[in-house]
Amino acid sequence: MSNVKFGADAWDARYSGDGWAYGQEPNRWLEERITPLTPGKALFPADGEGRNAVWAATMGWQAHVFDLSEVGKEKCTQLATEHNVSVSYDVDDLETRNFDTEEFDMIACSWFHVPWNMFTTHYPRMLGALKVGGHFITEGYHTSQLEMNSGGPKSSDLLWNLDEVMEVIGNGFEILHTDVETTILDESDLHRGKARVVRIHLVKLNT
Repeated sequence: MSNVKFGADAWDARYSGDGWAYGQEPNRWLEERITPLTPGKALFPADGEGRNAVWAATMGWQAHVFDLSEVGKEKCTQLATEHNVSVSYDVDDLETRNFDTEEFDMIACSWFHVPWNMFTTHYPRMLGALKVGGHFITEGYHTSQLEMNSGGPKSSDLLWNLDEVMEVIGNGFEILHTDVETTILDESDLHRGKARVVRIHLVKLNT
């Protein structure tokens, strides 16, 4: 894991170039699953330069982001201005962020990979912020992505095994979709080509 950087400085550097590191269009899986939903209040964790949140805002969602990167926030503000929408963006960390219970109608994120011990502790905390009936939609790289060159972490500790992920986060949710799929990414030079991904769409139950 020595080649993996989790800190804000690394993300600031990635987002400091011209243009948008992962493009300006939303993640296709998120777009597909969110489009039929009735807009409400949504959280987009680790949305970087804001491509998913800004798109959702244009669809009528009240979009909120938290991410480590100050530069990402600047880019998100710029993108939102270009689309005549507003996005609330907190520079914050999953480990230290406080989540209000049952605040959001949807939490949606793409490629939000964190070390496994952080995932098991803090993803459930984050999902506690969903209202009953709220949606959790996410796409992440599968463990088999390690052999591919279409993007993603180069550490098995950061990649997802679907059964293990669902064991951590699945309790108290209706499953609308969970699968390991092969797809062709075309988000930017950083995410391009054949990829192995985990796609999840859950709805919070009244437990």
